[in-house]
Amino acid sequence: MTEIQMKAPFDTEARGFTSLRRPDNLPDEIAHQIRQRILNGSLAHGQRLPTEHELATAFDVSRNVVREAIARLKLSGYVETRRGTGSFVAHGIGQRNFEIVTDELMEKDALEHVFQLRVEIESGAAALAAMYRTDTQLEALRVALAKVDESGGDLEKGTDSALDFHLAVGNATNNPYFIRLMAHLSHVLHDAVRTLRTGSTGTARIAEVENEHHAIFDAIAAGDAEAARTAMRRHLTNGIERHRARRPRKAT
Repeated sequence: MTEIQMKAPFDTEARGFTSLRRPDNLPDEIAHQIRQRILNGSLAHGQRLPTEHELATAFDVSRNVVREAIARLKLSGYVETRRGTGSFVAHGIGQRNFEIVTDELMEKDALEHVFQLRVEIESGAAALAAMYRTDTQLEALRVALAKVDESGGDLEKGTDSALDFHLAVGNATNNPYFIRLMAHLSHVLHDAVRTLRTGSTGTARIAEVENEHHAIFDAIAAGDAEAARTAMRRHLTNGIERHRARRPRKAT
């Protein structure tokens, strides 16, 4: 089978799951669907999940695949198991560690939501970096910027070097919470940066991107917090605008 379909649902709790989009990674896909139902309230805190047998039947997979999916949800704090009773939606999920699951980036508007988050976090980080960076950190930023300039024509190297520059800005805040948050988000930032650079690499637009990086660096070097904040906000906002401009327009 090229696509695994659910068998007809047979109980209320198993209804609502959809066919698997990624049969190459079944446990992740099943965990993703259950996680989404927990987050949107379809599965309430404390609610018992369908049994392994019921989920295996609903997704048309083996119980071992379901068991792996439940284990991943348990590890990330979404599900708790009770011996002899089953698996339940964990209580207090809203108080658990913040995360952006990579699978969520496939959802509609997720990329823009990530960039809205980036604009607010990273513009503040740039302002703090202008105020509190050390000479050593400024030199690290200078080196990172040079690598960005050198790799503008290579998508993968350009993505990695751009991410390193943004993380160096975070480090230059000398605020441990900004540093830890940026590190926590780094895998998501990498995917987002790569997506935006895909349409710019090898075009005149990449020069605009690199000029924006230089404006951020110059403001941080000058110790001008508001200019650094504005430069970072402009850079990230322009990035998502460039991405929107490349999207095919919907027929009216």
